Amino acid sequence: MSKTYNEALLQRVEEYLASSGLSQNKMAQAVGLSQTALSNWRRKIYNGDPAYVEGKLKEYFETQAAREAVEEQAAPYLSDTGYVPTTVSEDIYKGIKFAQLERGMVVLHGDAGIGKTEGARKFLHDYPHSTVFITATPTTGSLNCIIKLLARALGVPEMRGRMDTMLAIREKLAGTNKVVIIDEAQHLRLPALEELRTLSDPDIVTGVPGNGVCLIGTTEVYSRMMGRQQAQFAQLFSRIKMNRNYTTQKVKKEDIRALFPRLADEKRDKELDFLFGIAKGRWGVRGAKTVYNNSVRNENVSYDGLYSMAVHLGVGWN
Repeated sequence: MSKTYNEALLQRVEEYLASSGLSQNKMAQAVGLSQTALSNWRRKIYNGDPAYVEGKLKEYFETQAAREAVEEQAAPYLSDTGYVPTTVSEDIYKGIKFAQLERGMVVLHGDAGIGKTEGARKFLHDYPHSTVFITATPTTGSLNCIIKLLARALGVPEMRGRMDTMLAIREKLAGTNKVVIIDEAQHLRLPALEELRTLSDPDIVTGVPGNGVCLIGTTEVYSRMMGRQQAQFAQLFSRIKMNRNYTTQKVKKEDIRALFPRLADEKRDKELDFLFGIAKGRWGVRGAKTVYNNSVRNENVSYDGLYSMAVHLGVGWN
């Protein structure tokens, strides 16, 4: 008995794969099918009932269309529309440039969610060929993991031993003006920190200067240097050419106006003041953006709408 295939859906899948650049394997994963099932259905040789595959595909396209419609409607009002220069993000940008020019170690640390990473991403965007950017996590904060991340970021093949890999990394960096940025640096363990700081040391034989190294994260690492483990961090601390501390209290009202231009244009001062209060609290700018963007999708960015969303999300304000 011959099987009936939805020709319109077959054509839609082919057009979607061609226009989106998505591989068949990736689409199958997104839809919840095996690659074999999707492939066989496309070739009309699927062993099971084609309606099963087609049901999943229809649901996928319907959900995607609904999401795109919501995003299209909300897009003009959302705050996440690209880089917005703020007091903190611009200072982070300058701090990275200082590390690069001075070929030294810089520590930029402070409260979460206030624009540190945004400044670093902007620098990477502006100087992609002279920036090595990696993000540390609780899992990748060890020396071995950081060496692997550096090797991949620089296109250096991993050797058998970490010493050989590190030598290859140094050779790749030597004589360049590349700056190494480590985001979420509070996750770095002491051996990883010690290895990274040596990247800024000049070669004592050739005299070739080192490279700028910029650590970005919470204040945890810097606090350890100044606290009970100061002796353990002595060499690292002595090589820091600049450290900057950022708190939510450094967020300015002008930053909030820049981050939420629709509210500023409409002179919604009460709403801006509310978001300013969130940004200066423990939730930072990230918390203010979350409350605002969710309120946009809820189609209510009035003061009451923002207030209700903040309560719903458990976000506090000053």
